[in-house]
Amino acid sequence: MIVIKKNKEPQELTQYRKQPDASYENMHGAKLNPEQSEQDVYHIVLDSLLREQGYLCAYCLCRIPKKRGNPPCTIEHIIAQSDPNGDPLSYKNMVAVCSGNRNANDNADKTCDARRGNKKLHVNPLDESTIKEIEYQSTGIIYSQNLEINTDLNDRLNLNCISLSLPETRKKVLDALKNDMAKKGLKNNSSFRERCQKQLQYYETQEKKKPYVGILIWWLKKHIK
Repeated sequence: MIVIKKNKEPQELTQYRKQPDASYENMHGAKLNPEQSEQDVYHIVLDSLLREQGYLCAYCLCRIPKKRGNPPCTIEHIIAQSDPNGDPLSYKNMVAVCSGNRNANDNADKTCDARRGNKKLHVNPLDESTIKEIEYQSTGIIYSQNLEINTDLNDRLNLNCISLSLPETRKKVLDALKNDMAKKGLKNNSSFRERCQKQLQYYETQEKKKPYVGILIWWLKKHIK
């Protein structure tokens, strides 16, 4: 999981919210300017979320939309729609997430919002202070010393799902970075810390971010300190 910096909400959502029958459910199929856009409000908002997230799931950081999966991606509310403190039409409460393997028969094989349901989360990709609580093992396991956040990662979001090979995939991504950094070190005389800083800046400024980049950002920051 990485920090998501919210952009200005799409003007279509601003306009839609002013309508008397505006609701999250009615966003599907709602077109404010059919002559100007073929997309409904829902998909305009989803596209905006995807761009600001670098086309990664807000929770597991897999690439979205996927070529396979039903649905390939969807809008998730950080504060659940069932929570009276949440606003289903607030752009600041929305992120894009993957399918979460929601069609799996066993709940143990579901991840992200498909696993979470309406449970309250303590980790929040929009809140940097909670993301700083996240750590990784060399095996690709994601965890936190904060017990509530650790429960979010392992139980409520199931981000160490074995059936989807999430830890193994993160490990491969991290091992590839380590190998690349070692090779670069043989080709130039810049310090290891400087190489980490350059690589970190690259990952953090990518428009289309590298899948599972969270473990890479964490590892690089650890070696910059």
